[in-house]
Amino acid sequence: MSDKQNTELGKKSTTPAQKNTKTDVAKKAKTAANKSKSGGRISRYIREMKSELKKVVWPTKKQTINNTGVVIACVIVVGIIIWLFDTVASQFIAALLSLFGK
Repeated sequence: MSDKQNTELGKKSTTPAQKNTKTDVAKKAKTAANKSKSGGRISRYIREMKSELKKVVWPTKKQTINNTGVVIACVIVVGIIIWLFDTVASQFIAALLSLFGK
């Protein structure tokens, strides 16, 4: 349809420049809306975080001390196992070097 036919049917014709202006306005409005939403998102996140932290069942002092002792014991056991493996491996390599090395 031509511009003349559009105006005859009661439709307004828009030029490409007018279309760009409309899309620019829409983009600016959308950007402004997103900026205001980000403040709402942050406050909603903080509210939800506080709500979830209220649901947490925190361990007692006795449980915390017990768990800490278990962790320390496990670290010591693993450290001893690594030390033993390192000692055996280094002696094995030293024996191989003494047999085949100079």
